[in-house]
Amino acid sequence: MNTDIEMGFVAVIRAAMPGVHVREATSSKPHPADAQMVIVQCSECEHVVGPLYKATVKVFLGTPAFDMGEAQHREASGMLALSLLDPAAAAAVFDPVAGNLTLHGFHVRSQSEDIADNTWRSTIELVAGIRLG
Repeated sequence: MNTDIEMGFVAVIRAAMPGVHVREATSSKPHPADAQMVIVQCSECEHVVGPLYKATVKVFLGTPAFDMGEAQHREASGMLALSLLDPAAAAAVFDPVAGNLTLHGFHVRSQSEDIADNTWRSTIELVAGIRLG
């Protein structure tokens, strides 16, 4: 289930951020170390009742500080935030790719920005309502 949730949010973000590498945290595909990248991680999926689940999803944006400017990171960070503003629009992209899961709203729990290991990083944590079946 966590992998399907990651795939759904990857599709949502890819649609809003063409040209940026976006991948699931569970993916085993190699990735370029010197490229701007978004990683989507579904760290927890809790059963609530019946077919309803509550998923905790973290979205990480990393921009190499030596290869790209801070302005490029800020622009990508803004596009990332915009991709998660409209739950209905996100559900229209999420639902067809997330197997037998459907997205029933979400809210941003936290958002942070920092720099570490010569990489500008933005992190968005959200809680999503998921329906199985």
